Amino acid sequence: MASSAIVYRARWVIRARGDRIEDGGVVCAAGRVAARERGLDLTGVTFRGGGEPPTPGKVAAIEATGARWVPNYGTTESGQIGAPCAAPLDGNDLHVLKDRVALVQRPYEVPGWGLSVGAFFVTTLTPASPKLMLNAGIDDYGVLEERACGCPFEEFGYTQHVREIRSFSKLTGEGLTLLETDLVSILEQVLPGRFGGSPLDYQLLEEEDEEGRTRLSLVVSPRIDLPDEQAAIRAVLDASRTGRRAFAAAVWEQAGSLRVRRMEPVWSAGGKFLPLCVSERLKRAAAGRR
Repeated sequence: MASSAIVYRARWVIRARGDRIEDGGVVCAAGRVAARERGLDLTGVTFRGGGEPPTPGKVAAIEATGARWVPNYGTTESGQIGAPCAAPLDGNDLHVLKDRVALVQRPYEVPGWGLSVGAFFVTTLTPASPKLMLNAGIDDYGVLEERACGCPFEEFGYTQHVREIRSFSKLTGEGLTLLETDLVSILEQVLPGRFGGSPLDYQLLEEEDEEGRTRLSLVVSPRIDLPDEQAAIRAVLDASRTGRRAFAAAVWEQAGSLRVRRMEPVWSAGGKFLPLCVSERLKRAAAGRR
């Protein structure tokens, strides 16, 4: 179920809006407002946000209510990298703000997968940027291209587009990200100690469900005797309530982002086991190369 705060926010937007209101927020929260509250007419509302990929399923759920979606792209370290195209190819098509950052792309071999992606590297160009960055990797990849689109950004010289943005090293859910080091001890120590088996019996997958929500699936091998799936979810959340994982755990618990999948964990094309499978796209690519 959608959290009461999300539902309240949706109804507040409807009461307060004039001809147009922009409601900033992460993609999954915006999508959940649309998907769970389909009875609400959101015509005239523009959801503007980022934090995780605005996949076709999420964008479709938002637009089904009459609302609009516009993406945003940036990092804490660099500031804003892209601004939404007014004539986009998809829901994640942005113009690179070339007066603020230089964004380049280089082949990168994803450790353990035997796959090469076009990784992004950022250089900040203005003293107003949060940090000075010189060809800094941000663990994202996607499509970077020069393209004529005919929108006003092109008239001002912003002809470089970035889209289909994904991460190859971070789990994302509810607009929050965690690195592998944040969760690997839970998968390799806490869960085997509580429910048996070995570290090779547990894995976290980032997936999108039938409603377009980003879900974190806790993969548990069928060999493990797990009569209560909620107990496994509680074990992950309880072990995450310290340090920088605490806030993410609270948000994921309220939003119901974690679910259990009884299946054998996914292995890379190179025969390596990775505790976190951070991209469904990488998982499909690896499976296709076996």
